[in-house]
Amino acid sequence: MSGLRSRLFARSLLLQAGFCDERRQGLGFAWAIDPALESAYAGDPAGLRAARLRHLAPFNAQPYAAALPLGVAAALEARAAGGDAAAAARGVALKNSLGAALSGAADAFFWGSLRPLAAASALLGGIAAYYLDSPRPFACGAVVGLALFNAPALWTRWAGLGLGLREAEGAAVSACALPAQRWIQAARVAAIAAVVGAAAAALALPRELLGMPRAFAALAFAAGAALGRFTGGPLRLVAAAGILGAIAAATGGLAL
Repeated sequence: MSGLRSRLFARSLLLQAGFCDERRQGLGFAWAIDPALESAYAGDPAGLRAARLRHLAPFNAQPYAAALPLGVAAALEARAAGGDAAAAARGVALKNSLGAALSGAADAFFWGSLRPLAAASALLGGIAAYYLDSPRPFACGAVVGLALFNAPALWTRWAGLGLGLREAEGAAVSACALPAQRWIQAARVAAIAAVVGAAAAALALPRELLGMPRAFAALAFAAGAALGRFTGGPLRLVAAAGILGAIAAATGGLAL
């Protein structure tokens, strides 16, 4: 089971590689679940073909939440191969309903809370590395931001996949019991604190740090603010910061 879980996990990282308007993530899901299908239907070519066709159907979920439906579908396909005729249909229905149900909370956590937290933390990490005389402060900041975002993202994939494989239909009940809203609120509070801290730390940087003309800095901030206005979502917070930065840069209060 652990070997199969590792193979499904590795393939789930490429879930969106075959994304298209017709099937959405259907092709990626079919490729990700294929090791489980080959294991379940070993010696049954007709059953394997039918299972592969089932999972080529359209599927769409927040990428980090898709591992749980993947595990559930794999577990139920194994039961179908073992003689439970209705398990295959349950697996298809559950993977679609779970994908839709989990995506809202996953979007709010990963895109709306964790992403701005990781971005602000990357800036804080870079500034801290600069004051600690690191030769590569920007690289240090990038490592901080990437680690902060990817650690929970990868853990969610791995844990969700294991839960689905282990509990099959029962994984839906276990997922509903998770304190997702508390996690989202905590991440949002931390993101706000990190953004404020990063802004304060950036304003304290030496004016000659990068030697960039103030007019260029103002233009860059204004462009970021405009893009944030049209894309919406968590980037509106970035847009607000960009407007303040443009004003500060144009008046000489911030020199990049």
